[in-house]
Order: sequence, then C-alpha cells, then structure tokens
Amino acid sequence: MNLLYCGCLPVERSRHGSLFLYRLLESWPAERLRIVEGYLGPSDAAHRLPGVRYAALTRKPPRLQTTRFAPCFEAALERVAAFDAHRLARRVADWRVDAVVTVGQYNSWRTAAAFAARRGLPLHLIVHDDWPRMSLRGEAHRRAIDRQFGAVYRRAASRLCISARMAETYAARYGVEGSVLPPFRSRDASVPAPSVRPDRPFTLAFAGSVYSPGYVAALRDAAEAVATIGGRLLIFGSLAAAQAESMGLGGPSVTVGGMIAAADFLAEIAARADALFLPMSLWPDEQRAMRLSFPSKLADYTLTRLPILLYGPPDCSAAAWSRANGDALLHVETPDVAALGAALGALARDPQLRRRLGETAGVAGDRDFTHRSALATFEAALGRGAAP
Repeated sequence: MNLLYCGCLPVERSRHGSLFLYRLLESWPAERLRIVEGYLGPSDAAHRLPGVRYAALTRKPPRLQTTRFAPCFEAALERVAAFDAHRLARRVADWRVDAVVTVGQYNSWRTAAAFAARRGLPLHLIVHDDWPRMSLRGEAHRRAIDRQFGAVYRRAASRLCISARMAETYAARYGVEGSVLPPFRSRDASVPAPSVRPDRPFTLAFAGSVYSPGYVAALRDAAEAVATIGGRLLIFGSLAAAQAESMGLGGPSVTVGGMIAAADFLAEIAARADALFLPMSLWPDEQRAMRLSFPSKLADYTLTRLPILLYGPPDCSAAAWSRANGDALLHVETPDVAALGAALGALARDPQLRRRLGETAGVAGDRDFTHRSALATFEAALGRGAAP
C-alpha cells in the first residue's frame, strides 16, 4: 500500500507528536511512503525518515503565526485549508496514493481530508489532543468546529485516538467508534544500564515542551519545591535559558539542559536524574484537555526505571493510568508547593520508594507502550480502510 501523510506535525526524530509519527512510519517501505508537511513548516532534514520523499505545503511557517494577528491568521486558514487540496495533488503528482494519513491538529487535516474525498481514498485520522476545542472563539465557533471536524471524523476509514477516554468522548460527541493508539517506544528501545548515583543534589528532570500557562505554573512550582529540599530541577527540551528566565524559571535550583538527540535521550536522563517530573495542567480551563489527551513522554519515562512524580488533577489521563497499574506514579493532585516539596523529600530520602515506583511504572510501560502492539493497531486500521 502506498501511504501519503499530510499534516502540520512534522515527521522527524525529535519530540512528542513528531517522534510519534516517526516511530509509526519508520518501518514502512520508503518507496511506498510520501510525506507532505503543512502550515507549521518543514521538518529538519537531518532528522527525517531515511530514503522517504518529503514535500511541504509551505516553504516556511508564515510570519503572521508569531504576531498578534495569529488568531486572525488561524481563522483564515480554517476557511482556506480545504481548498489547498489541489496544491497537495501537485506535490504528489502522478505517484499512486492508496491511503491518506493525517493528524487532527492545526489545519492541514482539512487539506488531507479534502484530497482524500476528491479521490475517493480512505482517510486515517490520528488524534493526539482535543485540538478542535483548544482554540475556540466563542459558542458559534465551537458549533462550527464540531460540525467540520465531526464530518471528517465520521467519514474517516479509521480514527486513532491517543487514549480510551478520548475515544469514548468522541464516540458520544460524533456518533462513531474510534480505536486507541497510545504513545509507544521506539522499535529498538531498551532499558538503559543502571549507573552509580554521583555525589550531587537530588535532581528532578522534566523533558518536553512548555506550551501552556498551566505547564509554566507547574514547572515554577516544581522549581520552588525542589529548592526547599536543596535539590534542583533539570529541564530538557527546546526551552532556552533566556526563555526560562522570562517565565520565572531561573535561579540556582533550575538548570536548562537543552535538546538531547533522541538516540541519547534515555541514557542521558537516566544518568543525570533521580526522579522524573510529569506535569498535567491544574488550571481549570485546561483540565478538559488533561482528561482526554495522554502524555507521550510517559512511554519513554517508564523505560528509565526512575520514579515519576505526577503533578496534575486526579481525573487526568495519567492519574487514571497510574491507578490502573497499582499507583505506578507518585501523585500530587492539588496546586500545592508544600505538598510537592513533601513528595520530593520522600523520594530523596527513600531509595526503596524510588526503586519500587520506578519498577512498577517500568513493568506497566513494558506492557502498554510497545512498538509492536502500536504497529499492529495501525496496520489493522489500514486494513479496514484498504483501497480496492
């Protein structure tokens, strides 16, 4: 089967949704795969799938996306994205397409859906976040988004949701069932070799993007709490030191570690951290998203066998996963720096607690986040929508 991916998330070996797509497609024969990346701009050529032909709907992200006019630009894209199906057809040219894969974020899913509909091709829709409801501009906009996204969701040959709760919510909202495709590890993933803990302050590490006010607040709380026990917070990701300072994430208790190559991530974090921080926003207007989405970093976090500290509401998806697996994570479920400091103090003092939590989460992750089971789910979905 010849697969065409069209979406705003770049397909590259980097982080989060992009890494999810890279892992999902890396086993597909390169000559039977085409990638057309959307309005957020192209991926980094050094991190792309080897041998796969890439193209882009736009050469670089439009500058308006980073100005005060971004909401207006987003509204305009909602209207025109479907009409870009002809541009997608030009990128594909005469290459035979058997099925189209897209991710329901930003606006390129509209382009992919229009292209698939015009050609009578099966569309396979991956949904990581409740994106249609994350940038609403009022009740009329919500109704319009539900109508537009719902039509595509119902028409798709397969619907692959990041969590069971998302699949259930969307089934009630849009009237059709979806499958669950959770985050998963790389095909060559292995538990990093244990290392002797060096003589350094207790280190809590966070790896990921800081993309919402709730996440910024959670990291500030973590920095304050870890300082109370004489430890430090180590942040890995695209956040620069100057950005961290502007967010209130400066001071001696915070170290900005920058990006780590995906191949080195597990060994690096296992060697430099004593525990891992998993924030799920406690801000009231972000908690609906916390219930439906699922933190992709949990797939790799659990592989390290380090204890994981969850700072999030009791009904978030990560808390539900933890409870289903014998309280695999250490929970702090209210925005309380003192409680966060107490949890960190317990981890710092008790190596047996760290080992028990790390092993419990690791065993659950070994079962739930395997590359093999994810590929089986994806291939079964493609089989249901295979072109004749």
